[in-house]
Amino acid sequence: MTETMYWNNHTMLFKPVFNMVISPITIIISIIGICGNSLVVWYLSFKIKRNTSTVYIFNLALADAAFLLFVVVLTFVSMVFTLAPGLEAHYEDAHFINVVDMLTLACIFGYNTSLCLLTTISIERCLSVLFPIWYHCNRPKHLSSGVCTIVWITSCLLSALEVTFCYNVTYNRTGIAGGSGKECKVVFIIICCFSFMIFIPSMTVSSLILLIKVWKSSQQRQPRKLFVVITVTVVFFLVFGMPMRILLLTWYKHHMMPPFPIMDLFSLFCSANSAINPFVYYLVGRKGSHGGKITLLAILQAVFRDEGSQYKREERKISADPENVM
Repeated sequence: MTETMYWNNHTMLFKPVFNMVISPITIIISIIGICGNSLVVWYLSFKIKRNTSTVYIFNLALADAAFLLFVVVLTFVSMVFTLAPGLEAHYEDAHFINVVDMLTLACIFGYNTSLCLLTTISIERCLSVLFPIWYHCNRPKHLSSGVCTIVWITSCLLSALEVTFCYNVTYNRTGIAGGSGKECKVVFIIICCFSFMIFIPSMTVSSLILLIKVWKSSQQRQPRKLFVVITVTVVFFLVFGMPMRILLLTWYKHHMMPPFPIMDLFSLFCSANSAINPFVYYLVGRKGSHGGKITLLAILQAVFRDEGSQYKREERKISADPENVM
């Protein structure tokens, strides 16, 4: 018992110090990520020809930039309260609670949107690899825009349910009485089903297929850079982004704050996950350029070039196959 009390006191003593180390790092990484994702959004909006891939990447960069922006605000607020303990009285202020809840909703919304979009990108690229001609001939022209709209709406609804019935109730911030625990359990089951029965398995299997495709292509010729980008992005999300979802679900289930310093570290990992994508695009796009001066526009175009050339190659390959000639 004495050892436990000593550990708790020791932890509380170093928590402000640790917070003041991790928080600035999180803010710096997030600001860099906002700049990188904003640059990607700008190039995809005005400089690069739109295709099925750029629509998804545009929305992913937008979701990541929004997530990082609200992470910066929340982290800054946390730093201010750490430096000024006298402000703790505002924790009970209704206006302050509403602002924090809205910021939290925005963060969870950006996170969920990124998860949905990554899953969608992985599945669609997987279909284009397995059935290239069928995919090219049967894919609706405006499918990307329609799917992205559905993703944003679905993510918004799921995030609102999560914050209203689980996040707020865990913090005891709402006046929902009686059935709040049952409602949170329903939302908890919905989130678990979407995350661990639909999104994560689909994303993982699709990325594994893309990884195999990249490996086989590398034996014959340089693999398509978009496949490499998607595979690396998904791996980073599973390693750095997924732990936060598991942490929040555990929190909702047991109504217990995670022990220090797990929440701070996972927030840092989530920020790094959303900030790193533009650098992945840059590094993969630059690969094979054989040195020399190359513009950022050319690098991004190398990553997100149209899939039409691949379809034509596959069509010629099948047409040249004697077994397919009648």
